[in-house]
Amino acid sequence: MRARRLPIVALVGWLAACGSDDDAAGSDGAETTGSPSAGATGSAPPPGPSALGWESDYVDGSSLLGCEQSADEMRDSGAARLSFGDSTIYVGYEQIGDNQNPVVARVDGSEQLWCRKHETEPPDGRALGITWDGGDAAYVVYTIVGGGSGLDQAASGGFVPSYAPGSISGGGPKVSFVGRVDTNDGELSAGTFIIAVKSDNKVNTHNPAGAVIVREDGTVEFRGSSAHKPIDVDLKAMDCTDYPFDSRYVLSPDLSEAICADCTNCTAQRPCPDSD
Repeated sequence: MRARRLPIVALVGWLAACGSDDDAAGSDGAETTGSPSAGATGSAPPPGPSALGWESDYVDGSSLLGCEQSADEMRDSGAARLSFGDSTIYVGYEQIGDNQNPVVARVDGSEQLWCRKHETEPPDGRALGITWDGGDAAYVVYTIVGGGSGLDQAASGGFVPSYAPGSISGGGPKVSFVGRVDTNDGELSAGTFIIAVKSDNKVNTHNPAGAVIVREDGTVEFRGSSAHKPIDVDLKAMDCTDYPFDSRYVLSPDLSEAICADCTNCTAQRPCPDSD
């Protein structure tokens, strides 16, 4: 079955599958209940449009894509893609045995200019969404199940520099990753993980809700939903009370810093101002 395509406007109807953590052991995501505490974000505003020239495409769950495919086969795939002139960038994943690897490819006319697998290690990775203005850099949203992949190296200077940073313990839940890709050669030049944390200080699921938005000031807005407490700007868990946990992060263009972050039913250190 072809994956359901979600254009950027579909972010208004956020993914609501955050009541349990299917990817983590146990059901830690359900341990807190009750009304939001004082100062907590109640209902997050819908995202605004990307800055002029930036476009986005997103396929929920991603779609199969292979570097061995011809330009015609890529065009006929269900993979998310954006085109400017005769250049098209596709994002998806390959299935190699039991392993999944994210695939990002550029086709100019009928010729494949480059095709990259940004991680090929044991954790399952997929590329789901792309935001691009036809220039030298594109932002790609990934998911990854576990640490120790090529994404950790790309995130070394990022806001969340690894799958399980600092004192946080790893595991196998699916988390999000935002990468900055050089569109001239496909190199993943920068990135950051977006994770949640369980009460035992282990990584918990944090799913993307769509492709990122590039705002008028160049900052990058990510939206997601977590199975438990999302990480705050200080890399510690937010103080949360009840579902849903719909998160918002505004990141610097190089993805090295979180300008602000907040989440429904959570108290954050530096909440983002409401979108216009």
